[in-house]
Amino acid sequence: MPQHKDAPMSYKIPLWYNFIFASIYLIYGGVKIILSILDRNYYNMDNLIMFTIIGLVLITFAFAYRELRRWGWHGLIIVNALIIVGSIFFIQQIENIILLVFSVIVLYYLSKPTTREYINKGI
Repeated sequence: MPQHKDAPMSYKIPLWYNFIFASIYLIYGGVKIILSILDRNYYNMDNLIMFTIIGLVLITFAFAYRELRRWGWHGLIIVNALIIVGSIFFIQQIENIILLVFSVIVLYYLSKPTTREYINKGI
């Protein structure tokens, strides 16, 4: 596991944002699944399992990015681009506007030359 003490801020901001974003998906999906099982309410279980799977994929990309894997960096770029596109379609809701702003900022930091150089240094 590489030490990131000398990592640029353009690398660290997307790293922590995507860990937080993935954790929200995992916690939401996991807690809702447990509560559904305890309530014996299996009606919307497929949607909750999908939230958990998405959270696992997002956390995998975040860990790969932390390990300076190029596919993790590409995965985070794709995920944030999809968030931007999805947020544009539902721009009326304030949560989507907030996600749009955060994802644009993170996508900016992911595409900065300092971030690309740091990722390429890990290869």
